[in-house]
Amino acid sequence: MKIIQLLGIATLFLLVSCEQELPQSTAQNTCSLANTNHPKAAQYQKIIDKFMQAGAVGVSITVKSPEGLWSSAAGKADLANNINLSPCHTLRMGSISKTFTSATILKLQEEGKLNINDLASKYLPEEVTKNVENLDKATIRNLLQHTSGVHEYLGISGILAIKNFSLKHKSAAENIKSIYGKKAQFEVGKEWSYANSNYLLLSLIIENITKKSSYEVVTEKVIRPLGLKNTYASTTLPSSLSNGYYDSFNNGMMVDQTEIDNNAVGGQDMLDGGLISNSYDLAILMEALKTGKLLSAKSVAEMELPIGFYVEVPEDLNYIKDYGLGLFKLDIDGKKGIGHGGNVFSFNCIAYYFPEQKISVSIMLNSYSKKLQKALYDVETLKMVF
Repeated sequence: MKIIQLLGIATLFLLVSCEQELPQSTAQNTCSLANTNHPKAAQYQKIIDKFMQAGAVGVSITVKSPEGLWSSAAGKADLANNINLSPCHTLRMGSISKTFTSATILKLQEEGKLNINDLASKYLPEEVTKNVENLDKATIRNLLQHTSGVHEYLGISGILAIKNFSLKHKSAAENIKSIYGKKAQFEVGKEWSYANSNYLLLSLIIENITKKSSYEVVTEKVIRPLGLKNTYASTTLPSSLSNGYYDSFNNGMMVDQTEIDNNAVGGQDMLDGGLISNSYDLAILMEALKTGKLLSAKSVAEMELPIGFYVEVPEDLNYIKDYGLGLFKLDIDGKKGIGHGGNVFSFNCIAYYFPEQKISVSIMLNSYSKKLQKALYDVETLKMVF
């Protein structure tokens, strides 16, 4: 699996990024979530310091453990207007949206509205199944696992179109049309390859079953029941949303790319990466998934069931051991965890839960560079949580 597939589309964007007109300023944010009263506060502060020293514009981190909750932030949400980033600011979560999507699908299964072992074509419009190769054999489980082999909709041409605004705020349905007639990557169930198209197809399945926007359904099934007051599945942007910054030329100079980010996943029902949240809510989500606050024990077991294929990752990410249904499985010196990472151009984040230690952690960055990406996925960063 290529690093681009695991961590998002940032590397492709590096090839085409350049300065854009600055967006409107982020609203000042009065935050009630900040809490640094924790026995390991000094240790956790070192994680924030690590990212700031690596050149982050802003970073927000929440750690929830048996000793208490620690939530803090540093840097800026808006450089031009000198607005500090707080734990209450929201950021784009990128592919962590896939975990919300998987949980929604499993809730619909619990309600008897679908079966993940059914063919995806049973729940998709005929136009889609006829035009997307492999959908005649792929199950919903295959889509959730990235074992369907369907063509990936993201690529250089798409990135360029997003960047120059020749394509604006495309919906899940519109983006899927871009792979009509495209050759599948492999036979269904024969390999594993991370592909965002899988989760756009899941978005269409949710919409087709419920006759509602899939964003609305994710809100009903996951966001609202867990009381995630800072999480948004919507095309309307919250005033708390931080600006996003990108080291376009890998020279340490951060350029505001907020409008590019908003265009990339700003369309309707983009469940592969369109959700917005803060580190507090994402830490709560990961704990809730594992502890039965949202899904049945059977559904949780389904989410964690290994795919049965070797998940090829770069050497420095070898603590990532497997993939389930919208969840990566981790092993850090014997400490086993679940979670996901996400990236949308300027925004980078991870959210993990370690059940034996009862620790959930979420780290969100509003800026991208190769140095920051390396720091975010550095196993030594995660070891600082324990």
